[in-house]
Amino acid sequence: METLTELLTNYGALLVAVAMITEGCGIPVPAETILVTAAALAARGKLSIWWIAVGGAAGGIVGGIAGYAIGAQGGMRLIKRFGAKMRIDEEKLDRARRFFARRGLVAVFLCRFIGFVRIFVPMVAGVARMPFGRFLAANVVGAVVSSACYAALGWFFGRDLPALEHHLTETTIVAVVLIALWFLVRRRRAGRRDATAA
Repeated sequence: METLTELLTNYGALLVAVAMITEGCGIPVPAETILVTAAALAARGKLSIWWIAVGGAAGGIVGGIAGYAIGAQGGMRLIKRFGAKMRIDEEKLDRARRFFARRGLVAVFLCRFIGFVRIFVPMVAGVARMPFGRFLAANVVGAVVSSACYAALGWFFGRDLPALEHHLTETTIVAVVLIALWFLVRRRRAGRRDATAA
């Protein structure tokens, strides 16, 4: 933490942006922690909270686009080569394409709030060939909103680290619950439509 604090004090928003971009490329770095820590330092007067939020949003946008491009350009080659070992066939790819065609906007937006999901969703969206314009819109809005939320957490609770960790965990749990509820409601509605059609 001392090393991270020193790096953030020296490089601030640039380090936040680089962390978000790196994460978007599929490399698991603690970008969320870096952003919140930077915001906490801003609350103590060591950094600018506005630049931290901008760095987080810009890095998230660029990282998301990079992840999408990696999935769109190289994902299919990997699947063709290792798909059988990963139990990925054409049927599963078709389902992924249909999913991102119908629900990609919400999925890409909500993934910004869950670290381990945020790493993979842009790549999967690229592999599934989600229309880039739709992906870009959800990615931009999600990156801006999530960066603002995490920056706010760091700003308001940065002087109380236990409270900060508590609220950070709460934010992740709420995001997971919202995603689960959304999928459950969609599935029930789809089941009702199928029953009515039958």
